[in-house]
Amino acid sequence: MSFATPPSAPHNHSTARHARARSWRAEASSAAVEPGSRLAGWAFLLGPPRAESSRSRLLAHVGGLTAIFALVAYLSWRVVFTIPAGGWNEAAAWLLVGFEALPLLGLVVRVITLWNLDSQAPRSVTELPDGTAVALLIPTYNEPVEVIAPTIAAGCALEPAHQTWVLDDGDRDWVEQLCRAYGARYVRRPVHDHAKAGNLNHALALMEAEATEDGAPSFDVIAVLDCDHVPLPTFLTATLGWFDDPEVALVQGPQTFYNSGAFDDDGVTGEQGVFFHVLMAARNHDGAGPFWCGSTSLLRTSALREVGGIATDTIVEDMHTTLGLIKKGWKTVYHHQTLAVGLAPATPEQYLLQRRRWGLGSMQVLTRERLWKAKSWMSWRNYFEYLSGTLWWLEGVATILVFLIPAAILISGAQTSTAGPATFAAVFLTMFVLRMWGVRQLFRHHLHLPTAFALRIFRIPVGVSCLWWLLTRRTLEFDVTPKAGVSARLRGRPPRIVVALIVAVLALLVYALAGVLDLVPWRATAGATIASAAWLVLAEVGLVLGVVRVMSPAYATSRRNAHRIAVRANVSLDGAVAELVDISVGGAAVLLAEGAEPVTGRVELSLPGATPVPMTVVRTVNDPSGGGDIVSLHVADDDWGAFRTMSMWLFHTPRNVVDGIPPGVPAVAATRERGTSRALAKLIADARPLDGG
Repeated sequence: MSFATPPSAPHNHSTARHARARSWRAEASSAAVEPGSRLAGWAFLLGPPRAESSRSRLLAHVGGLTAIFALVAYLSWRVVFTIPAGGWNEAAAWLLVGFEALPLLGLVVRVITLWNLDSQAPRSVTELPDGTAVALLIPTYNEPVEVIAPTIAAGCALEPAHQTWVLDDGDRDWVEQLCRAYGARYVRRPVHDHAKAGNLNHALALMEAEATEDGAPSFDVIAVLDCDHVPLPTFLTATLGWFDDPEVALVQGPQTFYNSGAFDDDGVTGEQGVFFHVLMAARNHDGAGPFWCGSTSLLRTSALREVGGIATDTIVEDMHTTLGLIKKGWKTVYHHQTLAVGLAPATPEQYLLQRRRWGLGSMQVLTRERLWKAKSWMSWRNYFEYLSGTLWWLEGVATILVFLIPAAILISGAQTSTAGPATFAAVFLTMFVLRMWGVRQLFRHHLHLPTAFALRIFRIPVGVSCLWWLLTRRTLEFDVTPKAGVSARLRGRPPRIVVALIVAVLALLVYALAGVLDLVPWRATAGATIASAAWLVLAEVGLVLGVVRVMSPAYATSRRNAHRIAVRANVSLDGAVAELVDISVGGAAVLLAEGAEPVTGRVELSLPGATPVPMTVVRTVNDPSGGGDIVSLHVADDDWGAFRTMSMWLFHTPRNVVDGIPPGVPAVAATRERGTSRALAKLIADARPLDGG
């Protein structure tokens, strides 16, 4: 089966819609994004995969080697010039140096595996060959209309011709009505077992039964999107070409998030930017293919049938299914291009719930597949990636050890360094700064260190939960990450273990400082105290960053079901000239000119390039800047047409209708970020416009 576009393939889809898809790609090819335009980082990765720029590659190589050199030089200095001679002091010094050397092997491996991030794109598929069928599957459970309507509307509008199936495990009649209005097929199942995996397996079984018994199309490929991941027009056309290779079972794309200001947002591509834009991009070659990440993905149905469908033995069905495909000799590939945008966890509680599920599921995969013995059916690269990737979720335990080892040595009074405090501090600080600079370059500026340190601290309970599960092996349930608003606005609360660590580390540091100043009994020298305390100071900074982030009002719960986009555009409200202030799938705020007639009740909002949207006025307030009235509008709960218009305007935005949004970039790329960080500036410099061909 080949997905190459035939010379004269029949076309049974809307010509106008096909033209719109081509136009969207062509428009993006002329995008000229300037620094300070306040676009999300993912907007600069809309173009097709390509080779990494020579500048980015050179900086990554220099950075990685610099990080290794800095750590090796520091360790060499510690061993040659600072180890005391004889007894417990020498043993303790070697223990501390061994602790400091732990990152070296991982750093060397990462430099090797991230040496090359070159990507490639398959041929574009705008029409399917005769006899080929594709289905887009959208599993859903309890999400509100503001979350699922954009995904269904945009999914139905995709090219090439396909079917869109909405798999509703919530058995909601209004979802069935919405699907009927948008042209999607609604599917519910009688038995709700095995969560998302069971939902997908039910759809696969239904497809096979209908093809066998009723002569329905036999689907060759299924695309899978979480219900909050809205596909961009290139989702299918850019990826189906990978299946020209009969050995490819899975195509995985990056998961990108449009709700700027989410808990793991770092102002560029979010915490997962390192994973999807660096680690996964580095695995796009034979023997190192990526695993299925659950969404923004396509799978060959014959491959799924060969492995018995979606794995149901763990709560991370995506990774577990991938291992089954690898065992059977199938290939997986990574398509490094922004193809869809979704919702990241907005609050600390949502973040911790999601990461805990991923971590515990990884422990299930680790033990069920006995990954430490999996080399017999894996390449060396896959063996390393899957084993280290699952064990990584124990990092919370490792983080606690990072506190305990230097703390224990400090309390013992051992003289672990013969260097003076000023000398030790200078050498340590130089090593640390060079190493962090090098690591940032190696990870192509997708690693935002303050965010990374804060989130690592917050994940300590995840690591502890994973260790506890390994000891108890209790039954796990699939917990869905909430996407709807809540009744009250509440700030996050830091885990108790994190608060306890802050108090303990701070007390130890204060006591050590008092000892160095001869205010309390203390046995360690100033140099030895600095040797251990340096790591504890870094740990304390990370702990405080984590607590500050968790308790920030920016990450409090929200009453809203939809994320608001800070978009400015000229609109009209019941024929009156107005300016769009912000917009979401379910509502908008517009600024009426000073002196304009007030509006109430039902009105029509006319967005540029879209049909008028009937809405209801919620409230009107005076603009604090003194320029008129700001009117808040809301879409009626069952107005499916209005939700579709709002969704398509936000995610498949017409050209040249939004100030500051280049042609081909969706309006949801607009963010409230001020200024341009170095990391974002690098993305801008390497921006990839879509191919207009």
